[in-house]
Amino acid sequence: MKFSIETAQRDEYSEIRAIIAESYTNGETNTDGDEVDMVDRLRTYNDYHSEFEVVAKDHDHQLIGHALMIPVTIRSPHHTHRIVSIVEVSVPKQYRKQGVGQALIYELENRAQLAGYPAVSAIDNTEFFYDLGYVAAENFNIFSTMPVAINANLIKPLTDGGLFKRSGKIYYPEEFYGIRRKES
Repeated sequence: MKFSIETAQRDEYSEIRAIIAESYTNGETNTDGDEVDMVDRLRTYNDYHSEFEVVAKDHDHQLIGHALMIPVTIRSPHHTHRIVSIVEVSVPKQYRKQGVGQALIYELENRAQLAGYPAVSAIDNTEFFYDLGYVAAENFNIFSTMPVAINANLIKPLTDGGLFKRSGKIYYPEEFYGIRRKES
């Protein structure tokens, strides 16, 4: 299957909302029902970068996937470091297992590396990110401020030594939380 990866455009936001909603139905893993609204909120985040939101399009220019990453902070009592975190990946069922999600992630990783970020994190309860070279962030003494299983807090260094002496907790912006924060 041939497709392209492009930066998401404002006029595609309603289509993106539909893709996200469709991708997280029927009790899918890694869903809390807030994904569509979370993406909308993150677009208002003062550190949102439009080049960190990408879509996949088929040969007819129809959207077949979406992914978003945002800058986050690793903090410890001794230091603060910035990395990026992939916070949403959506591929409708009929396009899964065809390399669309993988291509979206690789594009975001390339963009993060070009922007100078040393690592990319993700929260995921499946093998998807492990298959793309992500490891438990615990291996680098990096923990999530989100209440997730330790093996679901994942990270991938983008440069040699990119996580050297960067232990701490990953802090997400307030816009990320929505209903998650209300439930706490």
